[in-house]
Amino acid sequence: MLPEIPYFPGIYTVILIIVMGIIASIAIGKRSRVLITGVSELVIAIAIAYLIDLPVSQSGYTIFDDFSRFISLIFLGTSFLILISLHRELSDVPRYELAASLILAANIGMIVAVSSLNIIYIVVGWELAGLSSYAVIATRRRDPVVMEAAMKFFIVGSIGFGLTLFGISFIFGATGSLDLTRINAVLSTGMYDYNLLVTGIILLISGLGFKMAIVPFHVWIPDTYEGAPYSITSFLAAASKTMAFAVGLRLFYRGLGPVSNIWQPLFAVLAIITMTYGNLAALAQTKMKRLLAWSSIAHAGYIILLFGAFGPSANLIAGGLFHILTHAIMKILAFIAAAYFAFIAGSDLITDYAGLGKKYKLASFFLAIDLFSLAGIPPLAGFVSKYLLFLGVVENGFVWLALIAVINSAISLYYYMRILKYLFFEEGKVSEVEVKVPSIYLIPIVLTGLAIIVLGIFSDPLIHFLKSISP
Repeated sequence: MLPEIPYFPGIYTVILIIVMGIIASIAIGKRSRVLITGVSELVIAIAIAYLIDLPVSQSGYTIFDDFSRFISLIFLGTSFLILISLHRELSDVPRYELAASLILAANIGMIVAVSSLNIIYIVVGWELAGLSSYAVIATRRRDPVVMEAAMKFFIVGSIGFGLTLFGISFIFGATGSLDLTRINAVLSTGMYDYNLLVTGIILLISGLGFKMAIVPFHVWIPDTYEGAPYSITSFLAAASKTMAFAVGLRLFYRGLGPVSNIWQPLFAVLAIITMTYGNLAALAQTKMKRLLAWSSIAHAGYIILLFGAFGPSANLIAGGLFHILTHAIMKILAFIAAAYFAFIAGSDLITDYAGLGKKYKLASFFLAIDLFSLAGIPPLAGFVSKYLLFLGVVENGFVWLALIAVINSAISLYYYMRILKYLFFEEGKVSEVEVKVPSIYLIPIVLTGLAIIVLGIFSDPLIHFLKSISP
């Protein structure tokens, strides 16, 4: 057992540790980038140790259960990996300590959001994470492309947040409560205003849809992902989207579960549109970041099958949570590998990857592993998570929905393999030039690549744990 911190029980211990890391990073200031990264990584490592060690507890409107433990570990684990490459990528940014502090602050917001049973607490955590994410994109403020990406994210995110608040107000009007447990009890009795509730749920889905990146609320994703620095893009794709799905699970499973007949068909339609449109749009992309952005949208379509195929299957929730984890890992690897090859080629064009696989074998090998996993090729983690998720969809009686998901997964194989075609089977001028790439990029690439292999082959213990989790 790790030592307890007086007056900070449960999840508040983790929050306090991260706050101390923020203060330390700002205090170090411009003196040492390496020290800032080291302190931030140490703080995250200590927070992860406490997350693993803390017992399940509930205090007021906050709850620390295995669901919040698992999701919070994804937040902190992805941040740990991202900070490794962020240190190198933002070497031209004078106030690097602000970027590191904003990543830590976003983690506080995300942890609060997924550890709350009251919608007000969820909203506060959500917006803290959102504001920190908007700001961290804009750390390279002299770059007009980066500033455009930050502004698009901020504007669209603000609209989404407004719709979310509007939806919450309708749900409060229908049920008379903002406590998820109380909302569930009221809905179970049938004593609520149906019209207010339906309006609130539609607005809530619209607001969450912006963060989840589901069609038609996805418009900010390709431009923001393309304009933001690679490491920060991986943070948005891995941690920020994980928060959106986790909050959605809390709201709809724990709070709005009794009226799943209202929201389940809406999510089923959105899942089909999102995965299909995302995959078809990815087919036409010529730039790596934009292709990965559309791929991320398609994967959002798979993950919201958690809502679109709602039912009693334990495999559905286990598969959905497993795919949230694997998606985060796979996107970190993909975007950091894209940063690695962009450094070599001086370009984000996929055609400029030609021949690089023969010269930069380690990064190319793990990128290939990642792309196979994204496509759902066994025995990698992406295959296992998709299989379990689609199996849960079938067990809940939505065979047609699972079939559409499988077809979409097959479509994605084409554009992932197109990257490998250029990487290993084409010849290019860039491959003839000797470029010394910072080896620090290889650390997150290798770690995430090994995780994809290990989680695919030795997935049983994790699956067993995920089947015991309830949002």
